[in-house]
Amino acid sequence: MDILAIFSDNESLFSAIAALLVIAGFIATVGKKLLSNLTEKTKTANTHTRITLSQLSAPSPYPIKFADSEGINIAYSIHGKPSPNLIVTPGIISNLHVSANLPPIRDTMDALAAFSRVINFDKRGQGLSDPTSNVATIDDRVKDIGSVASHSGSDKFFLMGISEGGPMAVQYAVENPEKVLGLILFGTTAKFSRSEDFPMGFSEAALDGLVDAWGTGSSRAMFFPSIPQEVIDDATYQGFEKLMCDRRSMSQIVSYMKTLDVRPLLGKVRCPTLIMHFTGDLAIPIRMGRYLHSQIHGSEFMEIAGVDHCDLANATDAIKKLKSFIGG
Repeated sequence: MDILAIFSDNESLFSAIAALLVIAGFIATVGKKLLSNLTEKTKTANTHTRITLSQLSAPSPYPIKFADSEGINIAYSIHGKPSPNLIVTPGIISNLHVSANLPPIRDTMDALAAFSRVINFDKRGQGLSDPTSNVATIDDRVKDIGSVASHSGSDKFFLMGISEGGPMAVQYAVENPEKVLGLILFGTTAKFSRSEDFPMGFSEAALDGLVDAWGTGSSRAMFFPSIPQEVIDDATYQGFEKLMCDRRSMSQIVSYMKTLDVRPLLGKVRCPTLIMHFTGDLAIPIRMGRYLHSQIHGSEFMEIAGVDHCDLANATDAIKKLKSFIGG
């Protein structure tokens, strides 16, 4: 299934026209920096051999631990420095084994682990965490964060919400101000669904298109444009999507995403907040990151040169900013 056909419905974030406009404007503004980043990415790609599905699904090199969250085992792993603590809420779907082997996520977490104690976890019903019969709520997700924090001995910590993990990170920070030293919102939004008072959101058709596209590999250019064919070919990428979850599970995840709306909480965030977004992010447009910045008092906003969604490994300035934010 062609990605252009899936995400038609005049959705600017998914359309090729919007992508070309973003990229064209981006090159005109910061072309030199983009070329430098692309050169670095090419060098990185050339140093890697092709990754197979069996390599992607190999056990994580970091021990898997389990935190009890109301009788549900939440899988998490720790690596990096002894401190400070950095709990990362994952994006739309996670698996600790796969994320430890998938280049964009693996390399990003390794970069963060150079100056923090990185704690990654799988949300309930996903990856190595216990399966659930019901679709999780954002309150469930917030409880999972608390359980991982407690079990990992993280009395105080920085909280990083990536993509779909952003809203639950916001709610946890508002409800537990004594625990969160700083909030990092990366490539995320306060609300996914479009409404009269949130026209920048996604239509029902666009969100449902994620379900139809899952397992076909057609959304690769939107979620992981930094992975070249030479590293992971199309067949392997399709297998990776099917390994992560089936369409039924993706349908439940999308149903959950449609319920998310933490806009009323943004004005209540009191901890230092850093919002980061790639200029040409095709999965969650940068306007959504700018909206977060406009609503969270005193927040910092960093626009990152690039058209990626979640790969910070080659974004040197962004990593330096994170190190300063967490270390400072």
